[in-house]
Parts: sequence; C-alpha cells; structure tokens
Amino acid sequence: MTGNGGSPGKSARSRDISVAIADALVEHGGWLEALHRALICGLAPDSLVVDENAQMSCRFGQWFERHSRSGILDGDLFVELGRAHHEVHEAARYLAGKAAARDRIPADEYDALISAYDGFRKVLARVQEAHGHPEDIQVSEDEAIAELQSRMTMLSELERESERAARTNTSMCLLMVRPNGLAEIEEKYGNLGIDRLVAGLAARLYSHLRPYDAVYRYGRSEFLICLPGADTRQASAVTKRLCEAVDRAPFALSGSVEATVSARFGIAMSDARATVQQILDRALRAANMAGTGTGEGIVVWSAELEN
Repeated sequence: MTGNGGSPGKSARSRDISVAIADALVEHGGWLEALHRALICGLAPDSLVVDENAQMSCRFGQWFERHSRSGILDGDLFVELGRAHHEVHEAARYLAGKAAARDRIPADEYDALISAYDGFRKVLARVQEAHGHPEDIQVSEDEAIAELQSRMTMLSELERESERAARTNTSMCLLMVRPNGLAEIEEKYGNLGIDRLVAGLAARLYSHLRPYDAVYRYGRSEFLICLPGADTRQASAVTKRLCEAVDRAPFALSGSVEATVSARFGIAMSDARATVQQILDRALRAANMAGTGTGEGIVVWSAELEN
C-alpha cells in the first residue's frame, strides 16, 4: 500500500494523526453548523460551545491533549494546531455568550469567528499534507482490521444505542456495507490483498463519518455502521457520501498494485417493535438487494421490499 513509508512505528503514528485530523474536520464542521443554527434560531448553544474549557470537551481536543502529553505531537506545526483549535472555540464561546444574553453580534465579531475557523482548517490541512489521509497511510499487516475486530461487544453496544434512541424518542439507522469484486482480488492477490483492501476501506469509511458514529467489521469483508440520531433521509445522504468516497479512488494493495472496487449499501431504521438483531438482518437483506450498476448500490429496507 502506498504511503509515507518509514518504520512501522512512524507509519502507525501517521495513521493515528491522519484519522484524528479527518475526524476533526467532520466534527468541527457539524459543530459550526450547530452553532449557526443556535445563533440564527435563538436556541441555547450546546455545552461544547459555552463551557469555559469547551475545547477540551470535543473529541479532537481530548485526543490532542492526550497525545500532547505522550510526546507524539512535538513540533511547531502541532503547537500552531493547538493554538488554532483553542482560538476557534474561544471565538465561538464569546459569540454564544452574547447570544445567550440577547446582545447584538456585530459583523466584525462574527467575521472573527469565521476567520478563526478558516485558520483552524488551514492548519489541519497542513497536518494532512505532512501525514497523509487515512486511506493513504501504510499500515502494518491487519493493523486497521484489528482495530475493528476489537469491537467484540458490537451487539451490546448496539443494544445500548437502541435503548437510548427509544428513551429519547430519537432515531437510529444501521448501514451494511458490502464491497464488490473481492473474488477477483483474492484470486489474484490472495488473502493479503483482501486484508489490505478491507483495511483501506475501513480507513476511508472512518474518515467520512461523524465522530460518534460507530463502525464494526461484520464478517470477513463487510462493515456495519451505526448512525445515532439519523432517520432514513439523513442515513441516505451519509450513504451517498460513503458511496462516492469508495468510488473516488483505487485502493492500494501493495506499493505498486491498486484495485478499484464498488460497494453495496443497505439501510435499516430502528423500530420499537423490532430487536437490534432484526434491524441488523434488515440492513443485511437490503444490501443483498442492492445492485452493482450506477445508482443501484443503495437500498433502504421497507416491509414492501420483503413482499
């Protein structure tokens, strides 16, 4: 698989950093969207905005603090990244405080928030240039797969999420991902080719999901994704983004070999009358019903499909 090369330790470090940066872009995009909604609609901003130490409450902030203490984020670029992350949260907290007090927000103060956010994104982009995107990083054999295989408590985690959705009267969708064309890859490149494809696919899926979405390896080459709070419309939008990400570029099977694959996606929404296992089975059946042609790769389960 193509990547930055170097020792396994350096490769693992770069992958950890690249995944965190991809997560930070997704996380803070949603964070800014939620802040805009609160400011425009006169809603109470989330605690991730108003808390005095809000930059330590987000997933990226916690990751950054933990890894800064361990010493793997040494260097001027990461000092700048930490400062930019702090500044964007401080700008947001200041505006949220004014909004909560019903004070007018001057245009220049709003512009300062956007400028801080753009600065944060630019530093994130520079880190990506230095450490690569998640799917580009060379990994030791089964490294990315092992991360997913450690989720042996998949069903119990899904049960808890389903119970939370029922308790809060919110939705949850399960998404099954089934890559196509694996038989040909296995015939040409063996089990190692499959493992490297699956590892690359795992990284690409992770980098296009929200920080609180969960990804599980389901079977040898399939993935199950839990989308908390998503209805079928929102899940379909996420799935289209994932489909485009899979189709966007080939996957590296070695330093000189690449393979282009597509995937079938099955979506099933939580149902108070159905168990988690039943919802999971619906997502799997929906993926089985999906086709391989353009526009045919995504199916949303419904009772009508079973008839």
